[in-house]
Amino acid sequence: MLKTRETRVEERKEEKRSEKRDRILRAAEAIFLDKGFHAASMNEIAEAADVSTPHLYNFYASKAALALAVQLKMGQETFDALKTAMSAGKKNPSCESIFDSRRSSLMLTILTECTRNPDIKEKITENGARLRAMISEAGGDQEGQYRILCVMAMYLGMSISNIFTLVENRELMTKILAQAESCILPFCGDKKVKAAQH
Repeated sequence: MLKTRETRVEERKEEKRSEKRDRILRAAEAIFLDKGFHAASMNEIAEAADVSTPHLYNFYASKAALALAVQLKMGQETFDALKTAMSAGKKNPSCESIFDSRRSSLMLTILTECTRNPDIKEKITENGARLRAMISEAGGDQEGQYRILCVMAMYLGMSISNIFTLVENRELMTKILAQAESCILPFCGDKKVKAAQH
């Protein structure tokens, strides 16, 4: 079916908007990681993303909304890495993120904002629901879902502890985490997961 000129124009506009959103999220993540949530400014993020500050507010109504989008992006990346780790024989790419104490600090800052800001709490709850839906799709039966949740909790705990005590031997820790995953993830009940392991 041929696309009309108007359809092609709309698709191109959406592509540009999506590219700009990705650029904003990358810039925001870099600045949040470098300066922390509270010290970062929307002006700095706009400048780093090569957009005007008013235009940035067209995408995200507040710094908190932008931080939540970054938090969702990081959660998606961790989840994607865990799905990759389900494939037998592949080196787990998700370990590096838990060794970055700045990422962990940012996640904790966003989570603690929930105690002061009900809007952020609501959005964090929504992000959690999205994550649970992804886990449900990937994990298949209830046991598989709980196995994935167990691995994710292990990563969260390790990343938080890494804020205070840096892992000195990353290679060994990666090996240990991969062994822990190998005990948990292969038993997920979803056919797609089992197919990915062969």
